Amino acid sequence: MTIYKTACRGCHGGCLYDVDVDNGRVVQVRPSKEGPLNHGRGCVKGMSIIEQMYHPDRLLYPKRRIGPRGSGQWERISWDEAYDLIAQKMNGLIEQYGPECISSLTGTGRHHLPYFFRLGNAIGTPNFSSAGALICLGPRRTAAVMTAGLFAGVDYFGPTRPGGILVWGANPAISGADGELQWFIKDAVREGIPIVVIDPRPTELAKKAHLWLRVRPGTDGALALGILNLLFTEDLYDHDFVEHYTYGFEELRARCRDYPLEKVSSITGIPASQILAAARWIGTTKPLGLEQGCAFEQSINAMDPCRAIFMIPAVTGNYDVPGGFVESMEIVPAGLRPANELPPERIEKALTGGVPFLKRDTMAHPYLMLEAIRTGKPYKIRGMFINANNTLLSMADARHSYDCLKELDFLVYMDIFMNPTAELADVVLPAALWPEVNCVFAMPEFGDQVVLSQQKCVQVGECKSDEEFIIELCRRAGWNYGFTDQRSMMEAQMQELARRRPEYRDFSLDELRRQGYLAPERSYYNYRRCGFLTPTGKFELLSTEMAKAGVDPLPSWHEPSETPVSAPELSKEYPLILTTGGRQQPYFVSNNRQIRSLRRMEPFPLVRMHPAAAQKYGLAEGDWAWIETPRGRITQKVKLEPDMAENVVSCDFGWWYPEAGAPGYGWAESNANILTIAAPPYDRYLGSYQLRALLCRVYPNPGCKIEARYEAWMNATPETERTGSL
Repeated sequence: MTIYKTACRGCHGGCLYDVDVDNGRVVQVRPSKEGPLNHGRGCVKGMSIIEQMYHPDRLLYPKRRIGPRGSGQWERISWDEAYDLIAQKMNGLIEQYGPECISSLTGTGRHHLPYFFRLGNAIGTPNFSSAGALICLGPRRTAAVMTAGLFAGVDYFGPTRPGGILVWGANPAISGADGELQWFIKDAVREGIPIVVIDPRPTELAKKAHLWLRVRPGTDGALALGILNLLFTEDLYDHDFVEHYTYGFEELRARCRDYPLEKVSSITGIPASQILAAARWIGTTKPLGLEQGCAFEQSINAMDPCRAIFMIPAVTGNYDVPGGFVESMEIVPAGLRPANELPPERIEKALTGGVPFLKRDTMAHPYLMLEAIRTGKPYKIRGMFINANNTLLSMADARHSYDCLKELDFLVYMDIFMNPTAELADVVLPAALWPEVNCVFAMPEFGDQVVLSQQKCVQVGECKSDEEFIIELCRRAGWNYGFTDQRSMMEAQMQELARRRPEYRDFSLDELRRQGYLAPERSYYNYRRCGFLTPTGKFELLSTEMAKAGVDPLPSWHEPSETPVSAPELSKEYPLILTTGGRQQPYFVSNNRQIRSLRRMEPFPLVRMHPAAAQKYGLAEGDWAWIETPRGRITQKVKLEPDMAENVVSCDFGWWYPEAGAPGYGWAESNANILTIAAPPYDRYLGSYQLRALLCRVYPNPGCKIEARYEAWMNATPETERTGSL
């Protein structure tokens, strides 16, 4: 028996585990009591890893399509054949059409993400992208960098406990991402630390909150500016911090006067007394932490609310203070500098739609890339890499994604299981799970507190990490990746660690792997010694980088494009406000629907609504309902929520049905992104698109067969499950 210490990446990551390996097989996993982010605790995603690794349906070897695209006809090939085929096809396209004809989509940021973007740099294309970058963390991180130079998070780790926590557009008790912060927020609630929750849904934390503000979907930006206005008018801001360490205060205060209390109450649907109570609590709670989620990023108002919300703990004197809202320690780089510098004329070809901060990051807009496949405008995207991204589930306007992907010349897909998107590929590659991967990373993501190590414990089938595949492909294709093996990349990260943290200059990669983690000592009030990493050296309430880019340097708010206010005629046909993105504990985005132990916990997607709304539209608890928007309709199971607004419904995200069988796997039956908008208008800074604050209608689906199919699948033998003969 060999025991490895490694980090779970069943979500973004952070929980340390002891993995017992006997004769080349994982036989037990135990959350490590030494884990700095989990302290011996593990969620069901991590604890089910053995079932995931040895699942009979797992991808174990490369496959090549032998029938029409989407037909579900495949043959097994070797890795050598896969490498040679991919290199030949992609280089052929590059030679004929230029490197910009190659693009990518990747999923939520786990171990592969920085390495994946290096692949685009090695190819020489400006059109690598992420389906989640514009609607999950990207706007928050960009807003933080524009404002303070660094991302920030709650100080759960120091000797001073938070005096209170503002939880805005997040449900960390369930989603548990970014370093498994679910443990810390739950601990805080148990300790009696008060929380204020801002969310349309009565989440698990909202039910425990000191105060819950039931905001109308899509109006978070107006609420944030209204709260800032109250902090200023009621003299609840920190004068010393504002006077000595901020830039643009008077301009921000003038902007916030456009959001008086009664106006904000009318916009958001929150009683004025509750907004005032929340502002006074925020202004008097010391130290105050902020947990912010992706809800307000999934809108054409993305960057503005991110900036305004980020400012709230700062102007109240809670930025980088013990127990407050503390800046990232930036211990090790998530990604190393690219090997190549793309020429300006090629960067100018990036499919950004003129969005200023996409071009700065040499990232293309995912919808515009997909549209260029279909239309050839301004030029045709012909080859694509998709890693860890079930695009038909994760991209807005899923039917558009399907139509576009079918038009590709060549598609390479890499993941753990076959899924609806994989079935559209030319080559499918088997990806490694977290006990099969080597990696060095810092968590919480972009809010570094600790460094963790993943290490390869076992080899299952012919599965490879994304990084292994990328490095070898670049070698065979003749693309300059900058590294010839993954260990040299991890060693380079350790060298940068030693530069940033001289106390670790003699600490080796192997020592990190044996220990499993590093937890450097935090310092506070860093801005007093070093200033902020912004052009002015101050916390920029007015962003000089935004002003330089020719966009509004102050946050504001605009009514989303499809609401009862902006589209009153459409609301007569679609009278309810839809918010999407609901999560369930066993799943991470679209992962794990075929894992039986997890599926038993949450077997179906849920549409949540007020009992009065359900009764009005002929629905009851447990019924299957159609949810319809102008883009299409899906079905989910009704869950009554008496505390929701009567005109708001919420549906779960990421749902497909492995039991429905290849090649479609029921991808369009309950998929929330059938309902969402990918086309313009976009957020004016980053290009974020509309996944929430949509108009919908609901009505019964009495003929739904999803439950019967599920029961047949759950009762089937493993052999029947494997052969897909249901």
